[in-house]
Amino acid sequence: MGDPFKKVQRGDRLSIPAETFNTFIDAAKDFRNRTQNVARQRQLDLPQTGVVLVKNGTADDIERFHVLGVDRPIFTPGESLFSFQDQIAVVGITPTEDDHLGRFLVLQEPLRAGMIGRACVSGVTPVRLNVLEEEHDWADIEDGETDSLKTDTAGSAFILWKEPPSAGYGGSGYGYGYGYYGSLRWALVRIGNLSDGDQWGSV
Repeated sequence: MGDPFKKVQRGDRLSIPAETFNTFIDAAKDFRNRTQNVARQRQLDLPQTGVVLVKNGTADDIERFHVLGVDRPIFTPGESLFSFQDQIAVVGITPTEDDHLGRFLVLQEPLRAGMIGRACVSGVTPVRLNVLEEEHDWADIEDGETDSLKTDTAGSAFILWKEPPSAGYGGSGYGYGYGYYGSLRWALVRIGNLSDGDQWGSV
């Protein structure tokens, strides 16, 4: 039996044996399956827990559980489609009410200016609140502030729990590295909610 994979010369009559053709089909199927598996694995590797990477785009070092507004992806599709698809990572900046209501994240680790770390963009996280009214159940960004969210009657963060006004440690503006800053209070919030009649939207 001749070689089923013998190359042809220019001008030769093309005749593809069944064995050769079937081998090509098997190779194409194998390549397609491996390519799909790689794509599927990349999808599984993408963060689905609500924690994403963020680059500190401010000029300041930002503490853990402080707030940044989402500015843009670190890599846009036009700059690097592979990086945009392969890893969710954004630039965080000082939030403003014009641009970042419902578009914010809470740092899960301290982050120096220009560095990249983890942040919660949806789900439950500790954060400090500027409590404007005790009956408020919602919170969102405060214009120009990175150290806290502020409470309101609507927002994209639902307040699961907050410290009472008379909490002992740090309640008067001092503290031990984990207490209040000024009149701020620690709370647990769930980011990514739509409040009743919400006018802001959510991430």
